Amino acid sequence: MINDPTSVPHYLVLLSGWQPYVLDMERVVMRREASRLLLAFARTRGKLERIDGDEWNMFSDAQNLSTLERGQARFYALVKGTETEHQLRLLAVL
Repeated sequence: MINDPTSVPHYLVLLSGWQPYVLDMERVVMRREASRLLLAFARTRGKLERIDGDEWNMFSDAQNLSTLERGQARFYALVKGTETEHQLRLLAVL
């Protein structure tokens, strides 16, 4: 079992003109950069979606996103819930 579930990236957020945000399962920023491998993984595995809904309020507020920026922001969900422990460990190092 993963010792620290917050070490596994769950979301990759893209804002136009900015570096991507990598978020944990609680949508807290882990880092403000993503490797090429993580970007490729996100693009091949998921679909780009909007960051609307109440679950994104904390992230938007913490990053001081304007209404326009929030409307333009998109994310990939990196974890679907069916991953093995091994797959999650690999994802944690991307």
